[in-house]
Amino acid sequence: MCCYPLITPGTGKSHTLIGLGIAAVNAGYKVRYLTAIDLVEALYRGLADNTVGKVIETLLRNDLLILDEIGFAPLDDTGTQLLFRLIAAVYERRSLAVASHWPFEQWGRFLPEHTTAASILDRLLHHCSIVITDGESHRLRQSQLKQGGGRRR
Repeated sequence: MCCYPLITPGTGKSHTLIGLGIAAVNAGYKVRYLTAIDLVEALYRGLADNTVGKVIETLLRNDLLILDEIGFAPLDDTGTQLLFRLIAAVYERRSLAVASHWPFEQWGRFLPEHTTAASILDRLLHHCSIVITDGESHRLRQSQLKQGGGRRR
């Protein structure tokens, strides 16, 4: 399992994950990219029609799951349990790359069930490499350069 929790908006979190995914595809691996919101919505649909297990098994057909934007929207207890169910299924079976703008100690802000949040982090952090991005937003800097008000690096 490879975990990429990255902090600060606009510093290349999604870009890094997409690059990782492209490299994996070029190496012959099957990759699936999802935002956390899209994932939880798919799992909720599976819960509604009693196919959540099939949804998870379909995701596990990939060698690498990329989960972007964890924490952009808070989850309710059910969403947190569904996220845990997926991460528990992926754990030690597939690679998982994750991006979030929240530091680990603040994951309780968007995962309401703290025991489940701790269990999710326990599995994510067990075999992971952590990449932390920092600095100013690339988008903001690019916008300032277009307007002539930013500095060049």
